[in-house]
Parts: sequence; structure tokens; C-alpha cells
Amino acid sequence: MEKFQKVIQGRDTLKRAGELADKLGMRHPLVIGGSLLTGRLLRQVPQLLSSPVFSEYHPNPDLRDAVAGAEMYRKEACDGLISVGGGSCIDTAKTIKALLAAGDIGQVLAGDIPADPAVPHLAIPGTAGSGAEATQNAVAYVDDQKASVSAPCLKPDGVLLDAALLDTLPLYHRKSCALDALSQGIESYWSRNATEDSRVHAYLAILGVLDNLKGYLEGDPHAAESMLDAAYQSGKAIQMTRTTAAHAMSYQITKQLGIAHGHACMLTLPFLWEKMLEQEDIPEIMADLSAKMRLGDPRMGSRLLKGILLWMDFPPTRKPDAETLELLVRSVQPEKLLNHPQALAEEDLRRIYQAAFLPIPPMERQMCLDLWNYYGR
Repeated sequence: MEKFQKVIQGRDTLKRAGELADKLGMRHPLVIGGSLLTGRLLRQVPQLLSSPVFSEYHPNPDLRDAVAGAEMYRKEACDGLISVGGGSCIDTAKTIKALLAAGDIGQVLAGDIPADPAVPHLAIPGTAGSGAEATQNAVAYVDDQKASVSAPCLKPDGVLLDAALLDTLPLYHRKSCALDALSQGIESYWSRNATEDSRVHAYLAILGVLDNLKGYLEGDPHAAESMLDAAYQSGKAIQMTRTTAAHAMSYQITKQLGIAHGHACMLTLPFLWEKMLEQEDIPEIMADLSAKMRLGDPRMGSRLLKGILLWMDFPPTRKPDAETLELLVRSVQPEKLLNHPQALAEEDLRRIYQAAFLPIPPMERQMCLDLWNYYGR
């Protein structure tokens, strides 16, 4: 049975975090997050002023970060976790919870985590993107290799969605996080594991991003609320289906080339879309997805995604050299491709990576930009 979450949603609701913490039985939680957002939380919720703060985690969370966090939790005799920040922060909190529950790193990596650890977790996303607040999954790097931590009990017990926390995000992170939510929505919709219920959440995520992206990046507070909800919906969709090839191909792009996660996902997504359309008959799922995105022709999907990247001024970054390209291809874990609706061989991955880093030809570039600029009008 899906774990129920207590949710508070609305602009300027951060001050109600104490109320939610009380409902979850927290009196002395470990607060996890960067100095800006944890300081804001503590100022607005005085009852948390005595809570210890853990900020020593990396943008790509290392398992050692979570080990240090678990040690602080025990030392300070905490009774719960509050994460306030982006996906890395929330994933770190989940991995801390897994370590506290299992007690052994090997058990955590094997997914052998007790079903009901007495460590409540309140997640407060500070970005509109990962949807990590809605899932049981976390990413933790071990010796620079991505490892997945997952168990039903790791889905946060409470969620607070306050769009005011997005106001100070740097523009690049706003853009990249929005692309993460859009990618998750599309990947969940076409996933082999998709269900009628998951596609409802994926649909809400996709249109939530597409209909609010321009306003959000221009500073519209109502669009920001809608984007935060779209990201949450993308997390709910991915919780049911898991991600597909775009996410599987993104992790080492981020590690090797320093490109933010959502941006890295979107680099390959248009070309994965095109790969799906190579067969003579357009797959039913692509026709359905295109219709849901209000596109008359499935071939417009990849052009729309490229148009968004161009409009964001996200052209392909530096082209990876031959050695890095092969590292990218080899890094894609085959089990992560099982959800993808189309079988992909190693040579397919190589061609998609190569295409993702080539400049878009001028004529196609203008067509893609026009499609996005007039989208929704």
C-alpha cells in the first residue's frame, strides 16, 4: 500500500513547518539543508532553534555525507529529520534515515531496510524539479559510482510546498530543475511500468511545466506555485514507474561535464524521442503523449523540447572527447534501461550522446524556437 503523506501547500506556509513537525511527533529533529534555507526555516519556526543543522553534503550526494549525518543524529539524540532544499538535500535525508534504520551500509545498498523505522521525515523542497519529496528513492555516490537507495519507508512522511522558497534560486537552477520535472513527466508517461494512475500524475507534471515555464522564469508567483506542484506531480509519477533512458544517461554527463541534472536529462530526451519514431509505424504511446501535449504531430515533440533548450539559451555544451564519450556510454546501467519503451543497444546510446552535443542546424533551430515561442497561444 502506498505510504500516505501529510501535506501542507501554499505560498508563505514555511511558518507552518512546526505544526507539521508536531503532527509527525518531532520535538528535536535534525535539520538538513544549506545555510540560506535552514536559516530561513529557523527564523520562521522558533521552536526549531535548538535543532542541530547538517549542511555537509555534496550536490551529488556521497554516501559518506549520509554516514556523517547519521552520526550527528545519534550524537544529538534527534527524533526526526527535516530536509529543506533541493533533491540532493532530500536524498541525503533519505539515506540518513536508511542508515539509521539498517545500521549497516551493505544492508542499505542491498535495500535491506526495516519496514517502519521510527525516524519521521518532513521534506520541504527548495526547488521545483526533482520531486524527491514524493518518492522512496535516493541517489548516493559510492567511489564516484551512482548507487540507488530505495525502500517504501524512505518516502517522506510529510511534505511542505512553499513556492516562496523558489524566489531566490539562481536562474540556471530554476531552468534546470524545471527541465528535470518535465523530463520525469515524459519518461514516466512512456515508461513500460506506466499505469492509468501514474499517467494522470505524469500528465499533470508535463502540462504544469509547459503551461507555467515562461511565467515562472519571468517571476510570476502564481506560476511558481504551479511549477512546484508540477514537480511534486512528477515525483508522484516517478514513484510509480521509475525513470527511463534520459535519466540513466544523465548522471555521468553531470559528473564528467558539470552540467546540472535536469539540463543533462533534457540534452538526450529530444533524441530519445526521435529514436522512438524511427520505426515505420508511430508507436501508440507516442501518438497519445503528443496529443496530451497538444501537439498535432508526434514529430513536433522533439522539436518542442529542442526549442525549450534554445529559448533557455541552453545550447549543447562542450563536445565530449572520444574517451569521455565512451565513458558515458559504458556508464549507463542496463537495468536502468528496462523501463524504457524501446530497446537500446550500446551503439544507440553512443549515437544519441553524439547527437546531443552537436549544434542544431540553423533552419531546424528557427523552427524549434518558433514552435516553443508560439506554444499555448
